[in-house]
Order: sequence, then C-alpha cells, then structure tokens
Amino acid sequence: MRVSNSCDGCALRRVRCDTKRPCRECTSRSLECTFLRARKKRGPKGPRPATFHKVQQAQQQFEQQRRLWDRLDENEAEGTSEPTSSTPGSSPTSCRETCGPQAERLPIDAYSRYLRIFDERLYAVWPVVSTSELIGRLLADESDYEAWALAASLCAATIAQLRLPEHAPSASVGFSSHDFVTEARYLRGLYDYRENCNSASVLTPFFLHIYFANADKLRTAGIYLRESIAFVHALGLDRLDMYDAMDGDERALMLRLFWLVFISERTYCAQNEYPTILEPIDELPPDEDGRDVTGAFASLTRVFAHLQGDVMGRPSRYGAGLDSRKVATAQSALCQDRHSHVLSEVQRVDLFVTQQWIRLLIWEYTMRHFKMSRESSDQAFSLLLPMAIARELLSLLCSVRMESICAHGYGMELKVYRAADTVIDLLACSPAIDHDHGMCFGLEDVLCSLKDVLVGVGGPKSMFVEKVKGRMASSELGDRPWPYATMALPAYNHDARCEVTDEDSSASDTFEHDERVAVAIE
Repeated sequence: MRVSNSCDGCALRRVRCDTKRPCRECTSRSLECTFLRARKKRGPKGPRPATFHKVQQAQQQFEQQRRLWDRLDENEAEGTSEPTSSTPGSSPTSCRETCGPQAERLPIDAYSRYLRIFDERLYAVWPVVSTSELIGRLLADESDYEAWALAASLCAATIAQLRLPEHAPSASVGFSSHDFVTEARYLRGLYDYRENCNSASVLTPFFLHIYFANADKLRTAGIYLRESIAFVHALGLDRLDMYDAMDGDERALMLRLFWLVFISERTYCAQNEYPTILEPIDELPPDEDGRDVTGAFASLTRVFAHLQGDVMGRPSRYGAGLDSRKVATAQSALCQDRHSHVLSEVQRVDLFVTQQWIRLLIWEYTMRHFKMSRESSDQAFSLLLPMAIARELLSLLCSVRMESICAHGYGMELKVYRAADTVIDLLACSPAIDHDHGMCFGLEDVLCSLKDVLVGVGGPKSMFVEKVKGRMASSELGDRPWPYATMALPAYNHDARCEVTDEDSSASDTFEHDERVAVAIE
C-alpha cells in the first residue's frame, strides 16, 4: 500500500517512510525528520494556458475544414463546379498552407476521379500502376502515407500531362495539379521516404518529375528524375541478376518500371544535353497483362536502344561513337513499321513520333561527324532528311485524334519542337527560290503545321511555341506569304484546356480534315 504522508527526507529520497516521528530512515541516517513540505493535488493538474489555446485553435481548424468539405459535397451533389475558396482563383486546398499540418487531406473522391482518368487515358503511356490496388490501399489505411503520396503525385502528373483545366495556375474548378503536388510533398514528410525502397519509391518522384516538366520547371523536374534513378539503383533494377528472385508478375512490373525511367531519362537528357546515368539491360518487359499495352511498351524500349550518349550530343563513356555503317543501319531500322500492330492509338502515336525524333537526333549527330550532301544516294547522309521526317510525322498526326497526341504532354512537345526547329534550320540555310519551287517547296506549310501541333498540345503560351515563333521571326519566316494553307489537324476542344490568344486562334479552333493535307505531305 502506497504511503502518501511521507516525511520530507523520505519524499526527496523517494524511499518508503514508516510515518513515525522521527521515522526509521531519518533516524538511521542522523537526519532531522520534518513534515514541512506542502502537499500537492494528485492526478492531472488541468491544461496549461498554452495547451488550452492550442486545443481551441485545433478545434476551430477542424470545424473550418468540416464546413469546407460539406460545401464541396453540396456542390458535387448539385453537379456544380463552383469554387469553394473565398479567394478568387484559389483552390479549396489552399487552407493547408494556412491551417498547418493538422488540416485534413484531400478527399478520396478527388483521388478516385483522377486515378480513373489515368486508367482510361494514360495507363498505355505509364503501364506501371494498378489503380484498383492503389485505391484499395487508400481505403484500407489513412496512415499509409507512402500510398497516399504515390496517389497524389500520380493525380498531379495526370492533370498536368493531359493539360486538364485543373492544371491552369488560376484553376477554379475542383482540385488543381498544384494541390496534389503540395499534398504529395506534405505526405512524404510524414514518413522516412528516403530509407523506404520499393516500387513506390521510384514512382512517386517519377510522377513529380512529369508534373514539373509539364509545368516548365525543368530543373526541378530533373532533380526528381535523378531521385527516381537513385531508387532504381537502390533496388538493383539496372542489374539482371536482381530479377532472378522475382516471380513472374513482379518481374514484369519491375522491368517496365526500369524501362519507363530509362526512356524518360533519355528523353529529358537528349533535349537538355545532360549526361545519362542508366544503361540499357538485356531484357525487355514481357506482354503478360492482356491489356495490349506492354507489347507496345516493349517496342518503345527497342526504339530507345538506338539513342546512345553520342547521339545526344555528349561523348559516350563506353567507347567510340557510331561509325557510318551504324548510322545507316540505325536510320534504316527506325524506318521500319513498329506501330501498325498496336491497337492503342495513344501508343501508336508515341511509337511513331519517337522513331522520327530519334531519326532527327541521329541526323544531327551525322551532321557533326560525316560529310553530307543534298544529292546523297543514302538517305541517312542526306541534308534533306528532316524534310521527309517532318512530312511523315504530319502524315500520322493528321490521321489520329488530338487526344492521342496530347496524352504525351511534355514529351510530345519536345519531340515535335525538335522537328520544327530542324525545319527552320533547313529553311534558313536554303536559297529563297527553293522555298517556292525547289526541294524545300511546301516546307513552310509543314513548319506552320508543326507549330499548330505544339499549340494544340501545350497551348499558345507554351515555351516551345514561343521558341518556334522567335526563331521564325528571326529567320523572317513568319511574315512570308505562304502559297498553301496550313496543314489541317484533327478536331480537339482546345478551349477546354487553356486560354487562347487572338494570334493563335486559327491554331486552336476546331480542326477538320481537308484535301489540302496532300499539299504538304506529297
């Protein structure tokens, strides 16, 4: 039984007191036995003023959040898209920045909406996430911060890649891509993501890379891409022996994961002239999931095998560059039809455009290292090869839906821009008479059509559109009267994605097929 009325000495020494006066403990130690200590109340002493204030503040924040979600639910029930923030142009989740870490996360319904859009329109591009499994993890555990961070980054990448209205800086419809990025970064701070090492460790920074690339923040995008590559190395996905212990499904997923990061790194580094880190491995992902996407994805990896470090403008760390025979072989291989068997139009566009883009990169490499002429019998060494590539590119882009083109976002922009940039070089170096009657006849129409594609994908304010306009103006191409109208492109509702200026209204209006298509292609 606990003795509560101990003497002062026993209480300070925390020993049992027999309560006698003097007590045995004090007597044995020749201490004065006193009972001068003031007795304190047992149990909780009540909240301190600072704690009381924190509780009140948190309760007010929770109430504010509850009202916010109630209003969102009412708007959804009424089928409206009215913004719930009191500040014009701000999104409902901006309260995280003012409410602090205790604010509620984005609702599961918002995640579900964009994950469904990903599954329907972008799984063919990034076949590495099972949305049903991911949503199941979200529903099962609110504290699975890794799953929530992955979902948030995927939603942000989906909105940005498709240039949905929610990607606009002043978006007032639903939750913006910036909201999901803010959520993903916040959630990553709730667990030790740097020490966790699994597929989500690779995918979360990868999707953040996609978002920032589409937001024209290329340095930030590059940092997240390098982070994703670091986790690829940590998992050993760049070593074939690491796949031996995996079962069939896991092996296929991890192979797709490796090649997805590999392809993205090659694309990003080729455009920005950065050194590459990942090297190809001798195994491609199998086509096992029955969704007709992994077969096309494997074809895409074969195409990227031609994109070596030398071709991208940097000396290779693994030996000499391409000789003339390898250049001719690569150009011939890239002319092969790798896309007609693909059922998905989105993947067919990706395969074909990527082939033409790599052909242009190899042509630029050839220009730096070999003699070339306009009359070369081998097309690989012809100065006019970009003309044929640009026309082939437009022949496909005019035969597919604009949604299939826009699904590739930033990657499509940089590839089409490369074609337009090369065409401008040809026109700038060719005599003016060739533009109207010579070998470059119709090439100005092709250039204008490529610019229209860029407007359709990235909007009139895209940095790629601005670059093309600037180069056209400096080369005095924009003011010349063109003998034929611009190439007509497939119909697409561009107004739903971005604001259109008067200058580019012709590029963003509804496109319809026309007999004039043959003018620039033939």
